[in-house]
Amino acid sequence: MSATPTPNHPFFSPSRIRRQALLLTIALWLGYAATLATPGLRDRFGHLKGADFLHAYILGTIALEHRGNALYDPVAQRAIGDRRVPGSAGNYFLPVYGPQYSLIWMPFALLPYAWAACLWIAISTAIYAGCCYAAWRTCQNLQFHGTTVALAAAAFPGFFALVTFGQNSALALAALTLAYFALRSRHDLLAGLCLGLLAYKPHLALVLLFALFASSLWPQRHQVGARMSACKALAGAAISVLVQFTLALAWYGPRPLDTYFNLLTRLGSIAPILEPRIYLMHSLRAFWDLLLPWPAVSFAFYVLTALPALLLAISCWRKPGPLEPRFAVLLFATVLVAPHLTVYDLVILAPAFLWVTDRLASNAAPRIAALLYLAYLLPFAGPLARWTHVQLSVVCMAALLGTLAQELHYYSYRARI
Repeated sequence: MSATPTPNHPFFSPSRIRRQALLLTIALWLGYAATLATPGLRDRFGHLKGADFLHAYILGTIALEHRGNALYDPVAQRAIGDRRVPGSAGNYFLPVYGPQYSLIWMPFALLPYAWAACLWIAISTAIYAGCCYAAWRTCQNLQFHGTTVALAAAAFPGFFALVTFGQNSALALAALTLAYFALRSRHDLLAGLCLGLLAYKPHLALVLLFALFASSLWPQRHQVGARMSACKALAGAAISVLVQFTLALAWYGPRPLDTYFNLLTRLGSIAPILEPRIYLMHSLRAFWDLLLPWPAVSFAFYVLTALPALLLAISCWRKPGPLEPRFAVLLFATVLVAPHLTVYDLVILAPAFLWVTDRLASNAAPRIAALLYLAYLLPFAGPLARWTHVQLSVVCMAALLGTLAQELHYYSYRARI
């Protein structure tokens, strides 16, 4: 997941990258194991183990008990958490997920919290490993570097945060990876169905949906059937979302849906509560909120920078050429444009790192290699933004997005002449 060997990249030789990835993997996971090596549900720092999973566990309990009125009631959810997990006092959440999301967690709520959390972390790890393996199999130039890829994947900041927080972003990675393979196989409707699975985190689907929408309206002349393909994918996404909300309606009745849609209109006003640790976020929205103390001004700068990133991604998507580099650009743009993106959501970039690295092996580009290397490591330095007020990972990913787009446009131009 970092740079591959070429004569022009001695710093990024496979042996050097493998050693670095091995040391990082050992340091991260031994440290995490030492943190967890305590009796009970609290780690050495007093934090609840797999803390963010508690919210999913509570929602699963609500689904089991058919308590639709508790889906958007923080007080009721606090009571459920205290009842089901007595050692969880102090861990409370603002409910913002769609009602269909709670249905996923019913089987987990049948187990004691500790067992359920361990099971989910194991499933998350399996999903992440499966997606990385599937993406790696599409990278012809990385087939003889499996050990290096595996070590880099194990030490990836997004994956480490996914496990330590007990978060749900593996589901987003699975949805995007499945959508990619469906598009690759020209199963456009299936790609849309997979993309619709992101209804629980719709901001992670925005860039791809806009790209498909643009292709449906203004298909390129060289892309035969592009309009029909995009329309099928959009239809699949709509069907997927409709089915999910229909299931929620059948399970809970209409009231939770009404409450959820009303909540969506107020997300802007509750953003500070949703984002108490903004230094752990890695999008353009968080970058400007950290840098500028005036909310209206920072939001204006977010729009002014996110819009070009979105347009750049759409432009790259509509270029001819292999799907992998274009999808990688979409994934980096997704991270930058998303209004709410925490460090564990960076797992969606795992396939993008592999595809860009694979391209580097056959097309040496020192600038892209350096930016990719930094984009991999800088999320570890995210907490420093509490004091510097500059999230360097966002600067690096923005530069990487622009450089990748420039390369795609260049090769598209060369192909035409």
